[in-house]
Amino acid sequence: MSYRYDREKKNKTRWYILGIVLMVLALFTPIYSWVFDLFEKPLAHTWENQGEVFTGAENFFQSLYGKKQILAENETLKNQIVRLEIDNLRTRYLSEELEKIQNISLVSTGIIPAHILRQGTLGARDSLIIDQGMNSGVQPGDQVVAYENVLLGFVSEVYDTTARVTLYSHPEQEIHGVLFPHNVNLVAKGYGKGSFLIETPREIEAEAGDLFYSLKQPGQIVAMVRDVVFDPRDPFKQVYLSYPVNISEIQIVGIKKAPTSINIE
Repeated sequence: MSYRYDREKKNKTRWYILGIVLMVLALFTPIYSWVFDLFEKPLAHTWENQGEVFTGAENFFQSLYGKKQILAENETLKNQIVRLEIDNLRTRYLSEELEKIQNISLVSTGIIPAHILRQGTLGARDSLIIDQGMNSGVQPGDQVVAYENVLLGFVSEVYDTTARVTLYSHPEQEIHGVLFPHNVNLVAKGYGKGSFLIETPREIEAEAGDLFYSLKQPGQIVAMVRDVVFDPRDPFKQVYLSYPVNISEIQIVGIKKAPTSINIE
């Protein structure tokens, strides 16, 4: 019982001492000013400058909205750049196609430009289907040329608005020509897939890069020598040629009247 009494007495004594200390501090020190500066002054400053706080918050949200708007405008500009690039490619393609048509038209007068609808058919890979036919005056035997003055083949079948072109590289075809610069008359046989084969005596000079011109169409290039295979024990050598243009990339050809029949060039 006395222990509990002594404990309560000590606690009361401590509270009295704490109260006296606080009173002395309040009377003889600026503790209230310190407390105000520590807690109340910042709150009072915030209250007095609440307009600036709201303005700062408003500026923050405006800045955030402006950033989103800039990002959206940037995305729109990117899409416009992509569209412009596509338009530029389309314009370049049309310009190149127009240039090819002009180059074909310069080969000779009376050229009929035609677009290739299909390259190669089942069982006849060295052939073309074009979008010009009898309605445009196209007839079997008409010669077919590509840009750069290259002779490709002849019209073998004609319909109202389309026609079939057989390339001279077809395995069943052959064409008479002159090998330049050696000025030798030779016969190039179709070897398929846009290529040709000439079997010539071994004393005839031929090397890669030589040009093979049509004999009856002076100035018309048919093929270019790609390789020469020669065995010293063989009296003949094989000269492999191909069109100087990529057949798979040609989209426009020219049609002109042939001076001879279909199968003889």
